[in-house]
Amino acid sequence: MSSTRRVTIREIAEMSQVSVSTVSNVLNGRTTAMSAETLQRVRRVVAEVRYRPSSVARGLVTGRTSTIGLVLAEIETSLFFSAIGSVEHLAREAGYNVIVCHARGARDEREVVSLLRAKGVDGIVFVSNSEKDDDSHLLALPAAGIQAVVINRPRPGREIGRVTWDDRKSVAAAVEHLHALGHRRIAHLRGPHSRQSAKARLSGYRMGLRSCGLPFRSEYVRLGDYNDDPAGWAASTCELLALDPAPTAVIGADDSVAAVAMRTVQQAGLRVPDDFAVVGVDDQMFAPLLNPALTTIRLPIREAAEGAFTMLLGNLTEEAGGMRDLRLPAQLVVRESCGGAERTARN
Repeated sequence: MSSTRRVTIREIAEMSQVSVSTVSNVLNGRTTAMSAETLQRVRRVVAEVRYRPSSVARGLVTGRTSTIGLVLAEIETSLFFSAIGSVEHLAREAGYNVIVCHARGARDEREVVSLLRAKGVDGIVFVSNSEKDDDSHLLALPAAGIQAVVINRPRPGREIGRVTWDDRKSVAAAVEHLHALGHRRIAHLRGPHSRQSAKARLSGYRMGLRSCGLPFRSEYVRLGDYNDDPAGWAASTCELLALDPAPTAVIGADDSVAAVAMRTVQQAGLRVPDDFAVVGVDDQMFAPLLNPALTTIRLPIREAAEGAFTMLLGNLTEEAGGMRDLRLPAQLVVRESCGGAERTARN
């Protein structure tokens, strides 16, 4: 066969001495009623001619395009951006194309979903920022025959898959780690009320205090917004340092907030970690490059993206038993910003 021309199913059928429908059944995995000899003969010919089915033709038959959408809420954040490689690699291995879109906020997301529906995608993975908003455009996807999985977001409906991680337990573990190092006055720079993750981390902070027998002190918690000027987080850190007694450690809302807190503490003349300990959340690329290297909670974005695509593919092919929920652990990564273990409490 000429390498410049696509071999047709009819030609494969003639070479295999079977019907066109038999070849079609082999290519689409419908082989349960087929003899082993026939199946092997067709597969041998398919391999010899290096046949690759046309995705367009297959789509006309199956009603699918072998294309999925990947919607990122924060494409400029390296943490979220890392999801692209994970999904694209698995999708390529499974024979799927990926359309990557950026959607900041519900309005953008509705427009992106409309675009992806027009492109005829088979499914969509949403990498979100846990901000609760109108999900009506997601709820309409299953009825349109489009599978969907959300990451880091409340589940919009029972037919939508979800992948999350445990913000609560991971922050509680950070509090317990600081307590083991001798800290008894631990503060928290928390994210906005609109983020489900911020609420879970505050809950984890309180849970960690309880498990260590430490009181919750409202003045040790400062509220901020990820979209605010970093000066706001710096001012909150200064307010914590001005308290009497002042905290000796802080858990930031994320790594960027923790970096601002660390710099503010150092500018106030305190040494990190000798005088003050700092913990972040995310484990972004810059975390180990700070001075000192930042102890942080590693969010499993890559693992979540891989799990989301696997869930999506399983629901598309009906091979995963309708899996709709996956919860991952978030790991505390201990570096230098908390210091070594101390047996004496910091008074």
